[in-house]
Amino acid sequence: MIKYVYLLILFSLSFPNKVYSNFYELNDRSSLKFYNEKGDPIKKVNRPDKWLAIDKLQHFSYSCLISLGCQYVLVNKFNNGEKDALPLSSSLSFSAGLLKELNDNRGKNGYFSIKDMVANLAGITVAAIIIIDN
Repeated sequence: MIKYVYLLILFSLSFPNKVYSNFYELNDRSSLKFYNEKGDPIKKVNRPDKWLAIDKLQHFSYSCLISLGCQYVLVNKFNNGEKDALPLSSSLSFSAGLLKELNDNRGKNGYFSIKDMVANLAGITVAAIIIIDN
């Protein structure tokens, strides 16, 4: 498991200082700027995004359940080992959460919530602990 964390860190550090997409830009200071479909920058608007909110619980529980469900399918239907399937099930759950946040950002009043992503990661971590302990 630790080797996958190291690989993930090395992979993330291997990106160049600037990353561009149609909808976002990661600049030298690691600040994330988002763009609409026309390519115009989306101005930052202060929105109430509380740490203790029902959507954080939803993000946590859905990420945990997606990870556990993917793990079940990979182990019981595709005959993978518990430890071998863990990185893939965690990655699939993380990708689902990231795509959901990127989709939220595309809406007129939507925004990318780092707090939602933290809740996703917490759910994936709890699922990994449950899987490893068995």
